[in-house]
Amino acid sequence: MQKIKPDLKHPNDVPVIFLTDPTGKVVRKISINEWRSLKADPHAIEELDIKLYREAISFYLQEDYPKAKDLLHFLINKTDYTHYEYVERLATIYRLENEYAKEKALLLKAFQSIKQVESSEGILRRIEKRLAKIDSFPFPADTQFTH
Repeated sequence: MQKIKPDLKHPNDVPVIFLTDPTGKVVRKISINEWRSLKADPHAIEELDIKLYREAISFYLQEDYPKAKDLLHFLINKTDYTHYEYVERLATIYRLENEYAKEKALLLKAFQSIKQVESSEGILRRIEKRLAKIDSFPFPADTQFTH
């Protein structure tokens, strides 16, 4: 199974964590990669992912879509497009913003990645239904889709 590798990003684009002392003063900031190497506990890393996803949902509910998209992009790249909850939420944001080409491209990438995972037939059917809905939607004449 070949993983999809995201393009290397500029070091300044990596999210950071602010470490604070008991009084709440910021002691230093470290990248998520540094934090993971310090923690090295898979449960702590999973807990961070859950917190980031909850934060993304919070931004989504507040209709602060740019912040929600940033967090979801990070989580999707981290999981190589195989965590469908992240993909589905980002696709919904694209739909709300009338970014149908981005929604379709995201779903197609997720479909290819999830197809390689065992026991994923149900998720693949959900993606296929969503893609069919995009294809049946009457778009403006200037919107182009390619497979």
